[in-house]
Amino acid sequence: MRRAIFIFLSLLVSLSMAAIPADTISAKPGSQPQLSPPSPAAQQLTEEELIEEIYGELDDARGLTDDRDIKKQIAGFKKGVEAVEGLREDGDKEGALNLKYAIAERLESFINQLPVASPGMTNLAAAIPAANPLYDEMVNIRGKIGMLIDLEEREIPQEKRPPPPTIERPPEIENLIVYSAKFLCGPALGKEGVQPGSYSTAINIHNPNNGTVTLYKKAVIAKREDEPRGKISDFHRVTLQADEAIEVDSIDIISLLVPEQEVELTAPSQQTTTILQTTAVSPVSSLIRFIKGFVVIYSTAPLDVVAVYTASTSVGFGLDVEYLSPSRVSTITYTPPPEEEAECPTGCVCLYKEDAYKRYGQNATLCQDKPCSYDEQQTPLYCWKPAEEAECPQGCACRTEAEAKEQGLVLCQGQKIVCAYDDNQRPLKYCFQKPTEEGRPSLTLSPAYAENTVGDSHKVVAKVTKNGSPVTGVEVEFKLLEPNSVHSDKLGVLTRTTDASGQATGFNYTGDKEGKDVIIASATVDGYNLEAQATKAWISKPTEVQCPQGCRCLTEAEARKYGLTWCQGQVTQCGRDAAGNAKYCFEEMTSQPTTPPKVSWQADCSPSAKTATAVTGAALTVYITAQDPTNGQAKIVHVVAAVDGTIAHDSGSISTVNYSKSFSLNVSTGSHSIEVKATNANGQTSVATGTATCR
Repeated sequence: MRRAIFIFLSLLVSLSMAAIPADTISAKPGSQPQLSPPSPAAQQLTEEELIEEIYGELDDARGLTDDRDIKKQIAGFKKGVEAVEGLREDGDKEGALNLKYAIAERLESFINQLPVASPGMTNLAAAIPAANPLYDEMVNIRGKIGMLIDLEEREIPQEKRPPPPTIERPPEIENLIVYSAKFLCGPALGKEGVQPGSYSTAINIHNPNNGTVTLYKKAVIAKREDEPRGKISDFHRVTLQADEAIEVDSIDIISLLVPEQEVELTAPSQQTTTILQTTAVSPVSSLIRFIKGFVVIYSTAPLDVVAVYTASTSVGFGLDVEYLSPSRVSTITYTPPPEEEAECPTGCVCLYKEDAYKRYGQNATLCQDKPCSYDEQQTPLYCWKPAEEAECPQGCACRTEAEAKEQGLVLCQGQKIVCAYDDNQRPLKYCFQKPTEEGRPSLTLSPAYAENTVGDSHKVVAKVTKNGSPVTGVEVEFKLLEPNSVHSDKLGVLTRTTDASGQATGFNYTGDKEGKDVIIASATVDGYNLEAQATKAWISKPTEVQCPQGCRCLTEAEARKYGLTWCQGQVTQCGRDAAGNAKYCFEEMTSQPTTPPKVSWQADCSPSAKTATAVTGAALTVYITAQDPTNGQAKIVHVVAAVDGTIAHDSGSISTVNYSKSFSLNVSTGSHSIEVKATNANGQTSVATGTATCR
């Protein structure tokens, strides 16, 4: 058998080495061969006599062409026949039979590439072109290869009439519309009742309706009355949506009749690959045999059915198109045995399999084997339930998302693990755990507070870190907190992804009117829902004024450098420098009280879940108090507060004896540094610092 495989593969390689250019094939003029079926005497030849005749005809065929590639392929066929003789001498009948089938298939591919008429011999005025003698000679050789195959198959006994096959009928078959399309497939060699040549069938089916149509197709082999009845395939169910179409061609028909056989065809123009797989030797199971019969289509609604027939024979090429009308409805009444519809157990839902997988995932569980319902096409539905509820890992608890948010919990192990379902089998609860400071990511937004003049531009940058290192690839959502925003109609919601430095740039916009924007940044990292906010204050562009006599227009930094104080004890803005910093009127200090302002603060922490913008962490509230101990001789003109080095509150320009304010912001649990600085009209500054701890 190993030798048979080697010879078989060698033959395929030798036959695949050359392609036949269709426009260069030529044959020497010759008389048209006799294409009538072989005589009874010829059909009684022994295998040795048939092989001798094939050798002679292959030599004759080589003499009918001058094309070197064609001669080479014909020589390959002769080597294949010689290999068949060698296998027979070794007693390997199975290998010899497989090789005969390979030669026959290759011959058909070769014949399909030959023109049916000789170049230069076609008379345009003639009704039929002159035949190509090389084409006819190769068809005769193919017929004798078939006779060699028949000699092997004569030893296989045939039953006179096999019992009718078991057919699974479509539901309500008596109500379906029926179409019957004739088919002819494969090479005919003279004994099949049609002209010798190559035949193919393509049946096109189109759904012209505006709804879904279900059809059932099967194939039936037709034989002569005195022969055993042909094979009937099982039904195949096909669903066509509105305006969809399918084609049933020769390959499909073979697959209907022999579903267990792998069917693979090589287009005639391809010479690089030849794949042949054969199973049991029978008239139906081989692609190199001619078959004819009907494709029968049962449909739930009218269809457009068109059959296209092509034939290539020695006298030319033929094409025929037939539009099929439905035949009468089947009169064979078939009533499937009734099957009781079972109610679904508690916790199960009656669904199609596809819908169950969409709803519960690939781990959906079938509750019982009996159907719970049928649709209009009698397709059964079954009872399904989700996969068994998982127990939460140790250290995690089963909670709803609302409960977890209220209790400050995060997803267990950073994953959504379903642990409970509602009455409609939708996920209800997940596994959550208490957050741990170790490895907890953080989200910051900077600047946390900024004040700009209307018409200036402003942007915020979010940064995500974990254990002090930047986290890349995190989606951060930026939005304006209503109703404080004055620009929400422009900006809406923006999503950006952190870069290698862990940063994502949010809104970059220009303020066009006074007011405050509260910008919220949120992200989810390792199951932690993070949030940070920043405040942007837009103020009107001040009108530049002329400082009173004896006063100078300087920035606060310049005034401190020169030891100046507010002009006439009032804060008067007189312009801005090139960097956009505000400039005010200052004067030399006179004999004024030297008592600096008093400043103090208190802080309070509460769980952030109680705030409007609930996040994991705490809400820090700072209460500021600043006082002028001179009772108006050196009023408080400016108060600023910072948390963890970031400005969180700025009073702007003021003039008051007592100043009291509070502000709140979301922070992570732990310790936070607080610094409050107050400045009086004499330029004296007092600072109160400390630490607030949130748990």
